[in-house]
Amino acid sequence: MNGNDHKIVSAADLAHREAFRLGSTHVIPATRRIEHGGKGVTVQPRIMQVLLALVDADGSVVSRDDLTQQCWAGRFVADDSLNAAIAELRRAFRLVGSEDVRVETIPKTGYRLAGPRIGTVPSTPESGHTRRRMTRTLIASTIVAAAAVSGVALVTRTRPQTADTSDLMARGTLALRQGLPDSGTQAVNALRQVVSIDPDNARAWGLLALAWRAASEYADPARAGAAARNSELAARRALTIDPRQSDALTALALLVPSFGQWAEAERRLRAVLAIDSANQFARSAYGTLLMSTGQAARCLQQLDWLVQRDPLSPNHQFRRVYTLWSNDRLPEMDRVADAALQSWPRHVAVWFARFWTLAFTDRVSAALRMLANGATRPPMPAVGQNLLELSLRALDDRGGPTRQAAIAANTAAATTSPGQAVSAIMLLSGLNAPDQSLEVARGFLLRRGQLLVEQRHSAGQPSITDQHHRMAMMLWIPASNALRMHPGFKDLCDGIGLVDYWRRTGSRPDFREGSLETI
Repeated sequence: MNGNDHKIVSAADLAHREAFRLGSTHVIPATRRIEHGGKGVTVQPRIMQVLLALVDADGSVVSRDDLTQQCWAGRFVADDSLNAAIAELRRAFRLVGSEDVRVETIPKTGYRLAGPRIGTVPSTPESGHTRRRMTRTLIASTIVAAAAVSGVALVTRTRPQTADTSDLMARGTLALRQGLPDSGTQAVNALRQVVSIDPDNARAWGLLALAWRAASEYADPARAGAAARNSELAARRALTIDPRQSDALTALALLVPSFGQWAEAERRLRAVLAIDSANQFARSAYGTLLMSTGQAARCLQQLDWLVQRDPLSPNHQFRRVYTLWSNDRLPEMDRVADAALQSWPRHVAVWFARFWTLAFTDRVSAALRMLANGATRPPMPAVGQNLLELSLRALDDRGGPTRQAAIAANTAAATTSPGQAVSAIMLLSGLNAPDQSLEVARGFLLRRGQLLVEQRHSAGQPSITDQHHRMAMMLWIPASNALRMHPGFKDLCDGIGLVDYWRRTGSRPDFREGSLETI
């Protein structure tokens, strides 16, 4: 098989793959072990998936896009995710002392596995002993991992001498700052190692709680509950060590959905910030809540604070693009959006922030060029790409059959996922179809009407944190002006608890056009 066959290598497949050798290096996919010269290391499932994709290419170059397709099932991942997986694979070979297997980078193309061809693992008493030893190691690793999740302070007498907890902490924190669909899982993998090595590290437990909470956002329904429970367990463990550990407190605050409970969510986040005003995760969540409740100016204050302290977080930058737009600071919005896209060209949220701000500020041709550029466009189904192109042309035309076709297509697509619903709310409003925009918003946010929206993304659809749960930021950006002027908009706000929130907190939305003038 070569790298162009696009065979998906799933985590479930690992158990069914036979052990093999690369020269003198043994690879056992079922237990995710790499062994050489009496040394062995257990890698994460994704690392073994990447190795198998390279092995299956039989020395051919595998492009970065092909690796994404094969190992992440085509879901969008940041360049950092793939880079980290390759780095971990190389590190595993170094740890076991395997010098005859190399992962080569082919600049601007991809990777290939250089070295010996695949051989079979000899069936010898020694290999049987190796497998028994691996089984014992795997059982021990499983106990440590289970203890880390359940909050048990398990200390092993023999700790890995090569483990660098500071590096693992940095990787876990970096993944959380990325705000991508796979970020929670990456952070969990790194931080679980930290707490297994240093079980009294309150900060690591607190960050692990945040990582599990992030993972729960993108987990399928069967696993989301378990991830949320793991988040709570890790947070409780952190708080037994340090009752004021602010990352753990933030995780607990965020485990309760803010949608419809805006005042309670604000109270929880402000309580965390009263303990640690510098906690960036709490401030970021607070800024998101402010934007969801129509307070774009106050949201921008939070984001300005965050960007000053962490300018390299794409999560802060893409939100700042939308908030600058909502505060009518378009020149600054353009500078921030262009700089963010230059720094993170394949970050899905950054890409869409630049895309939408071009599309809705009379620069449709620039947005069309972005859409046509497959090198930086996030992976998306052809039907999604075609819908965006139709919608852009309708925005540019503003009349005739193109507009009507775009309105019908977006209304129909809105029911398929949260991302499509958010896009449809903005596009239908931008196409001056506020009735249809309101109907989609009611189906998405209130679960009422004829257009009930699926609450989970399907495989292959671009997924952004702010769209994954029912949030309300898109109601307050300039693209939704026509929707906000609709007489039914106040009833929508009342239905999702915003009117009650404004009254209870004494706050007001920045945009009080139309029916909101009496608020």
